[in-house]
Parts: sequence; structure tokens; C-alpha cells
Amino acid sequence: MRIRWFGIFLVVVAGFLALPAARAQASLPSPLERPDNAGLKNHLKHLIFIIQENRSFDNYFGTFPGADGFPSPLPCLPSKWHPSQCVTPWPDHAASNQGGPYDAPYQTADIDGGKMDGFEIEAEEDLQNKFHCPPSARQGELSHRRFMATDDEVGPYVAKCTLDVMGYHDGTDLPNYWTYAATYALQDHFFESTFSSSHPAHLELFSLWSAKCTQLDPPDVNSCAANTDPGNIWSPTLPTPYLWTDITYLMNQYGVTWKAYLDGGLGDLNGHNAVQTLWDVLPGFETVQEDGQVGNAENYTDVDFMSDAAAGTFPQVSWVLPKFPDSEHPTASIAHGETYVTNLINAVMSGPAWNETAIFVAYDDCAGFYDHVPPPYTFDSLGLGVRVPAFIVSPWVKPGLIDSQICSTDCYAKLIEDDFMNGARLSSAGRPDPRVVYRDEEPKYGNLVKDFDFKHKPLPPVLLRAHPLSRLRDD
Repeated sequence: MRIRWFGIFLVVVAGFLALPAARAQASLPSPLERPDNAGLKNHLKHLIFIIQENRSFDNYFGTFPGADGFPSPLPCLPSKWHPSQCVTPWPDHAASNQGGPYDAPYQTADIDGGKMDGFEIEAEEDLQNKFHCPPSARQGELSHRRFMATDDEVGPYVAKCTLDVMGYHDGTDLPNYWTYAATYALQDHFFESTFSSSHPAHLELFSLWSAKCTQLDPPDVNSCAANTDPGNIWSPTLPTPYLWTDITYLMNQYGVTWKAYLDGGLGDLNGHNAVQTLWDVLPGFETVQEDGQVGNAENYTDVDFMSDAAAGTFPQVSWVLPKFPDSEHPTASIAHGETYVTNLINAVMSGPAWNETAIFVAYDDCAGFYDHVPPPYTFDSLGLGVRVPAFIVSPWVKPGLIDSQICSTDCYAKLIEDDFMNGARLSSAGRPDPRVVYRDEEPKYGNLVKDFDFKHKPLPPVLLRAHPLSRLRDD
């Protein structure tokens, strides 16, 4: 019976993969177009942002029909371990992946001035430096064999000397994510907001900036300068290292309600059973402390989120952050991550707030996984970085949409401002801020309002199995 159902599943997926590429496409912004901001305010009372970890777009959706996925012929990247050969993207059905290095110097090398050809070499060098890994095969025998090693940075998890940055997953591995993308909306030009790692990416998520402040006692915001390595992470002994303005400061001025829901609660810098402090950065902002809203940043996902979903009592804006095992961050299982996200979405769909809600799922950085699309712009010294997966689930989204507007998590802040603050921008918050660029005013970004159609009948919820059949395997 198990084989029969899996066979049916493969037939369904095969049929889906054969869908024609003629899908709805969101065009780039035009000054003549006027998105339906009135419909936005009337219909979307709750915006929920689920932020997962460390994947590239091609790693999850490189073969998605109609999306800007792998080109033909497949790109072939150079290798130092095998200089006479190159490496093409290959299907990886392992639930746990290794990825590669992805801090600013590595992403700069990966992107390579737009060639997007440094991923394999950077991963090889990183594995040799960290774990003294041998090449994955003898000369002339490129493969993806795995050599075991331990990694102190991931606690009880076992890292693998694996060259898997060119590996990718498809709808047979992640059937729920592909169903959401096909039913609702997939964003195929959504980039990491900064070409670096989780800490600056989360600062950017909440403030549209990442900076390092050198004068913390007494605090001086003018000592803060843009940096892809912010350095200081908030803690009880360093409560407010982030002195510039975050989006909740402006929201507070307009009476906009918000919460950050934490999977397992608030942990420390290295905890795995709760959300790490470098992901939940909100309590470290001086503005959040001044507003007395630290408690808003420390709600429990498994208690408060589910209760709010059942009662329809979500605030206007919610951010949902995972603990490591649910995050899809290498080396955590992507099957566990998909189950975690599915349970969140099912809870919203089953509650009374579904018809007033838009759910946005995105990934904070690329984890060194290959992507073929170069970042199109450099707004400031922070990037954009490598393209990451993003999709939207809402009864009001244009069904089957593939949105090709250029966006990052900065677009989320702009949507919050347009929905709940009459289009106010962070530059009007009224406090000193040394940044040069306010990204919510950047005209090269797309407008997420264009992804919605408030004139059509709302789409019904699609409740999915939390543990779907898939080809993923635990090695």
C-alpha cells in the first residue's frame, strides 16, 4: 500500500512537472501603474512573515515550471579538486545538506562579478580548511561521496564533508512547498538583502540596514556604519548594540500591532532548542527597548501562535522565527523544516483570520548553495546577495503567479508601511540615523501589492499533510 501511494505521488508530481510554462508573470514596476493600495488596506489585516534559513532559489526551485530556473544547457562550474572537469547542478535527495561558506568574502567570490561560478571552489576550500576533507573522488571520478566529520558550530548535529552546493531539490523532495508555489505565488527574483550571513540578514529584515556601532556606552548612533559583519550580538551584558531605527519604531508611532513568534522560545547564541539571539535581533534594538516592546519579540510559536491562529487574534504584523532543527539551515533536515512551516500555514488556514491574511515565506541567506542569477543591483555597501526562495500564501494573491519583480526582505517593510501606515517611510521616523540609503524608498525594488487581486473571489485554503510522501532520505 505504501508503494502504491508513493507511485500515485510520483505520477502527480510528474504531471505537475509537465505543466506548460505559460503562467502568470508579474511585470517589472511601471510609473504608470497604480497598485491597489485601497484593496490592500481593506482586505489584508494580518501580514505574517515566516523566515527560514539558508537556501538558494535554485536549490529549491531551480526546476520549477515557468520560473527562472536552471538554464539549458546546465551551467558547469570549475573545481580545484578536479581541475580537468567542471560540476553541473545535480538532484540531491538527502534531507540533510552541508552547503558552503557564505559570509561576504565568499559570496563575493561566488558571484564573481556576475559570472556566478565560484560556489564549488569556495566550498572545496572551506571543507579542506575546516575538516581537512579529501576530494570527493579520485581524479576523473567526480561524485558526491560523503566523509564524516564533526562540527562544533552545530552542537549535536553531524556535519559532512560533502560537496553538495551544486545539489538541488524538486517537487518530489518538497511537495508542500511546490504546491504552495503552484497554487498561490512564487517569487523568482527575491534576493538576500545583504551578501552575507544570518545576523546581518535579520538586522536587515527588521530595520532595512546592517551596521556596526562602535560607541555603545554611552550610546551614539552616529558611531554606526553599514557593515556586512555587525560584530556585536545582543545579550544580557550587551542589551542594545543596535542603535539605529528599526521598523517597529515607526509602527509604534502609528499604533500598528506586532509580535515575533519564537519556535521554542528565546535561546542564547548557540542554543538549538530555542531561537538563537542572532536570529531574534529585535530585543537588541535601542528603539524596541525605548518603546517598552521587548515582550512583543519573545512570544512562543507553539503556544501563542497556535492560540492566535485558532482565535483569529493575530496582530497586524507577525514575524515567525525557527529554532535550528526546524530552520532548514544546514545540517538540519529540510523535511522537518517543511513540516514546521506546513503546520504554521495549516493553523492559519484553519482559523477565522484566513480571509484577512497574507503569509510570506522566505529564507535569510543562501548558505553557499548555487544560484545562477546574479544580483541585479548594489544599493549600498551591503548588497544585494544571492537569490533565495520566497513564496506567498494568501486568499487574495493572484493564483499561480510567478512574480519576477526584484525584491528582498526590504520589500516586506515597504508593504507593512503601505498597508498600515499610509505609505510612511522609515526616514520619517524622526530620530537620528546615519544610513545613507533608506531601502523602503528604493525605486528599483518591485511592489508586492502587485501580487494581489482584491477583485477576485478569495482562494480557498489548501490544507496539506504535515508529513508528505517524498523522495527525501536521511543518510
